[in-house]
Formats: sequence, structure tokens, C-alpha cells
Amino acid sequence: MGQAMRPRQRKEPSVSDTTEQPRVKFGNSLPTTKATLGGLTGIGWGMLLGGVLVMVVCLVVGWWLVGLLALFAGLLGNVFFIIRWGDLVAGRTLAARILDRYVDKKRGREGTDLYETGLFSALPDDALLALPGMLADLEEITGTDGEGEEYVLLHHRKTSRNPLLAATFSCRPDGTDLLPQPQIDQQVSKFGGWIASLSGDTSIEGAVVVVDSALESIEPLIAKIDAEVSPHAPAAAQRQLREGARALSGVYSDVEVFASVVWNVNKLATNTDDAVANIAAKLPGHRDRLAMAGAGSPVVATSSDLARAVRIAYRPDRAREFASDDLADRVSTLRITQAGPDFFDDSARRVCYHDGVASMTAMMVAPPQMHITEQILNDLFRPNGKFLRKRGAVYYRPMTQGKAFRTAQKIAEDASRNGTTVTGRRDVMAQRRGVLADKTLGDLQQGASMTAFAIQVTVTFPATEQGYREAETELKNLLEGAGDMTYRFVDTDTAAAFHSTLPLGVLPWAYATALQQVTDRTQ
Repeated sequence: MGQAMRPRQRKEPSVSDTTEQPRVKFGNSLPTTKATLGGLTGIGWGMLLGGVLVMVVCLVVGWWLVGLLALFAGLLGNVFFIIRWGDLVAGRTLAARILDRYVDKKRGREGTDLYETGLFSALPDDALLALPGMLADLEEITGTDGEGEEYVLLHHRKTSRNPLLAATFSCRPDGTDLLPQPQIDQQVSKFGGWIASLSGDTSIEGAVVVVDSALESIEPLIAKIDAEVSPHAPAAAQRQLREGARALSGVYSDVEVFASVVWNVNKLATNTDDAVANIAAKLPGHRDRLAMAGAGSPVVATSSDLARAVRIAYRPDRAREFASDDLADRVSTLRITQAGPDFFDDSARRVCYHDGVASMTAMMVAPPQMHITEQILNDLFRPNGKFLRKRGAVYYRPMTQGKAFRTAQKIAEDASRNGTTVTGRRDVMAQRRGVLADKTLGDLQQGASMTAFAIQVTVTFPATEQGYREAETELKNLLEGAGDMTYRFVDTDTAAAFHSTLPLGVLPWAYATALQQVTDRTQ
């Protein structure tokens, strides 16, 4: 996770007819990447100086070879595990790159980077349309909460740590273009309150908000109108209805918003059944808080809702088929556990191919360098005609008050120790982090909370060289315009990146192995 965000109390602007009021800003982004001095972290300097010290001692007693090996080990540890090659922030360690290449080649040898479903696949008869990879072992748990609302929980059984239960809320927010600014500010503030509330439940592993968007054709609507025009209606009325339908804009914005909350089963109860009952009691509270945050009337998404979103993600033109079914009142019975792709190939670098189209994913590694308003990330999440489909996922990892205090204190201490560069010049960025950390400590003492967050964006485009170039250029423009956010593309294991931005409550850190954390730890 690249940063921490904390909701802050805000003061309502007064209404004035003559002067324009300043924008209300919410929270700040406090980078939590390890501080460096001369390109090395504290652990890196410990490796280097430790190697030098051992070498000196060994040389005194005459152990020349051991001394040289100690110095070489200190240097090698920095080269492979500490120094980030490339961009100082977005760059990666050699150990992480080597591990990625090794895993990528291993998957290629084993054939796990190619996935097919259907009768002619190697899948068992009871799972011919199963989801791939880490989602293959997904389980649905259904029930009714205390308010009589049905729910579906997704049981993630194949994580590297603990089994997780995810509830995904389907939200229908109002477009901000139709709302007055004070109402938008209030909704953003309430959303910050929902994020802050996650820290009050120690069993919550994280939350994900997914914005799935595209520009879609209105042809299914026109076909629906043409088919339902009564032949007994006056000719003038029939003509006006058909002409009115064709006078509509050729495309419309198709935007779906999902908010997933993920609980750790082992922190909730001793068994899954008790954990499910515990979560069912919590769902109404999350619905109410999301509704106050502008999510419309959120409901826990059904299995068919999630299956629809996943199938459209694999092949965007399926959206027209589902739209036609909706207009014809045909109810989908597809289950999420049966929503796998026809074909998925992530053997190439950066790009994965699925069901006749291609996708790529970029991830945030450092936060926007400015206060966040609803406008900062607007272009990143709104529909974009340069892509067949786009999904922006924001991951939230709540912190307890104790961990939040320790994090802010450590950042402040690192900033004070590293206020100058190795050449003796003033490190402006380190001092800025120190000021933000001190301010955060003050806000935490007044009851604020801290939540780590990260962003991933997956875009789908035609599986051609031109489609790839245009999509990559447009995605770079969007990311670089999002408040100077530092990012990098996911170049290997692109299937995992693609599926983590689906509205299924996938938390990337829950699936990270211990070796991945050691080789590419960022906080």
C-alpha cells in the first residue's frame, strides 16, 4: 500500500451571492514508503556498515577471505533487496524482478498462464465454467440479514493467510453534474466517515470500491421501442415514437459502482457459520452509511449481478446482450462461480488476452501529491471512449488507532533524521513529510483515523497492436493527470491484476506470499 489517508473534520462554507467560495478539501495523503538516505533505507545502511565492520574485525585477526565475503554480502544485499532500480519510487528491487521472471517462466512451463473453459477443456464436469486462478475455489454463502434483506457472501478460501468473507454492495450514486457543490462536499465527507468506520472493526481485513464504466450504444433500447410499438396505434404516433428514439444520443454512459467489505473469518469467530451470522448483523449499518455517502440505495449484490459484471469484464460487448435481456424482462440465472472466461491468456508481458479482447492494469505506488477532492480522480473513473471498458479499484486497509499513531510517529522521526541529503542539502520532500506527519498526529489525538489506500486501473481494448498503443497512451495520460500520482504497469502475472479489480472483494495483500513481501516490501 502506498499511502495513508485520513478523513478530517471540515467547516461548512458560508453561502455568498457575490464571491466564489473556496473548494472544500478532505484529508491529505501521507506517503508511508520507507525513508531513504542516499538511496538506502535504514536496513540498507545496516547491511552495508555491518559488512564493513565485520570486514575490519576479520582483517585484524587475519581472516582476509571472510572479511571480503562479509563486505561483498553487505553490498549484494543492498543491490538485490534494498535499491529500487529505475524510478526512485516506482522502481523495483532486483530480487522482486527476478522473482517475477522466475514465477512467470514457471507458470509458462506448467501451462497455468493459459486457461480455457467448456466441454473441451481439462476442467472437471462440475466446474466447466469455473473462474480461473485464485478465484477457482470461491464459495457462495446466501442468507437473510436482520432487516429481511437477502445477501450473498463470497468465501475466499484460497488465500495465503486466512479465509476471508466478502460482501459486495451494488451502489447507484447520483451523477455529480446534477448535484450542488455543498451536497457533493457533504457526501464526500460522509464517505470519509464510512472509511473511518472500517478502523472500528478489527475483523475487517479491507474494503474495495470498484467503478466499472464504458460508453455503450443505445441500439438495444431502439430495438426494444420498435418491437413494442403497438400496430393499432395511430400512424403519426408510431412515427413520432420511432423518430424520438432515434433522436437520442448514439451512446450513453454505463457506470456501475460496487463497494466490497472483506472480513477475516478467524478474527470474527471460531467457525465460518458463526462468522457469517456476525457479518449479517453488520450489513445494515454499512448499507446506511453508504447511502448517506451518496451511493443511492445500496444493496448486497446477488450472485447473478456479480456474474454479469465479471462476464462483461471478460468481453465488453456482452453488455448489449445483458441490456437486451433486461429490456425483455429475461432474468439471468448465471452464478458467479460459473462466470469464468471462455479463454484467458496472460503469457505475454503487460497485456492479457481474453475472449477476443485484451486488457492491461496499472497500479499506484505513491499517492497524489495534493489534497483530494472529488475532481482529482474524476477523469480516472469516468467513462472513456478510448477504451472498450475501464475499471478503477480503490483498496482501503484500515489501521487501528495504535498502529496509526506508530505509523505517523515513525514517519515524523524518519523525516527529522533524514532532513538533509548525503550532500548536506535540505531535503524538501522529507521535511514536507515531517510537517504532514506532525499534523496527522495532532488530528489523531482529536479522534481522526488513518486508512492506507491504493489504486489500480484496468482497461480493456481491441486485441490489436494499434489498440494496445492507443490504450497505453490514454491510460498514461489519465494516471499522470491524477494529482501527480506515481504508478507503474503490472508487467507479469497480469491475470492476478485483472481479477483483483473485479467487484469480488479481492485484496492483493491477502494473496501476497512471504517471499513477495520480502523482495518488494514498500512500507
